[in-house]
Amino acid sequence: MLRYPFVSALLAGCLTLAGCTAKPTPAPPAADGNVTANIAPATATTTPNNDSSSASQPRPATPSLSPTSSPQRDLMARHLRSDGNGGWRVDEQAATEIEKLTPEAISQLWPLLKDPQVEVRRGTAVYLLTQFDPAISDQVVAFSALLGDNDRTVRGMALNAVKQFRPADQIAVLPQLTAMLNPAREDRAENRVAIARLCGTLKAEAAATLQPLEASSASDPDSKVRATAYSSITQIANPPTAVPILARGLADQDASVRLVAAARMRQLGPAAAVVAKELAAVLGDADSSVAETAAEALIRIGQPAIEPLAGQLTSKSTSARKLALACLAKIGTPAKPVTAQIDKCRQDSDPQVRQLAETALKRISGQ
Repeated sequence: MLRYPFVSALLAGCLTLAGCTAKPTPAPPAADGNVTANIAPATATTTPNNDSSSASQPRPATPSLSPTSSPQRDLMARHLRSDGNGGWRVDEQAATEIEKLTPEAISQLWPLLKDPQVEVRRGTAVYLLTQFDPAISDQVVAFSALLGDNDRTVRGMALNAVKQFRPADQIAVLPQLTAMLNPAREDRAENRVAIARLCGTLKAEAAATLQPLEASSASDPDSKVRATAYSSITQIANPPTAVPILARGLADQDASVRLVAAARMRQLGPAAAVVAKELAAVLGDADSSVAETAAEALIRIGQPAIEPLAGQLTSKSTSARKLALACLAKIGTPAKPVTAQIDKCRQDSDPQVRQLAETALKRISGQ
């Protein structure tokens, strides 16, 4: 049974390599876009908290206020309870009391986001996120300040608020966000994914984030963060800048990251010609999806990919030889200069390679 469905199609005389059929670009493996600090109803487990997660690299301290007791402050401190498994859940009694707060009482909660007691900040941030209005500048400032909080749940609430910011306000907090791409500053990988994705949505306006995103794509310990960083880089940078960075992704240890890098090059088409050699080397990838996506990218590159493809006809990888022949067949007449290399494949030890060589020669000659 053939490894690649579209090679089977070629052998059947009906070439269906993507490039002639529009396949959707695989989405970067990532979370659903919500940061993991979302607080669920009382019966649901929430994200574990870890106040000491960033002890190795302190953040700016949360502004201190005198811990003066007040009904609102005590209520916010009770808003969340430990679920006994390192996570948090909403306290039903506290939630019921919060529902009875008057608009004036709610307006008095905002200063509690600066409270020195983490339980107060945490409970307040969770509640006020439901009241957040991105058109009110004071609220934007209040949540922006929480991006440097020592508590991961508070930071998560701030990230959820930032997702609702207007673009100009999102751009204003990019320095804080990109600092959080450092795992030593933000230990929750899903939050780093959310930050990388947000940078991409801002496109060229987020040009200042390219360097930290590139660093994340190369060295973040989580494959989802690396994949999302590569995806966002292509949204922010022009092709001459993005393509060499993507090429490094083709060598990532995780197949899901390699797939995103190859898929983004497929999207760029001829603009990825400068890395055709690197793409051709991926035809022998152990993951068939990665190899197939690289093949589709090479077909879209067209003529500049012919020589790199011909170089794969002598590969030790049978799969690479098959894919290279299939690509050359699809490119067609422009591949005539490598007819001699293709002809040698008619003597290949693999019968499918021999058959693909015959088919490619016919396609290239216009038969």
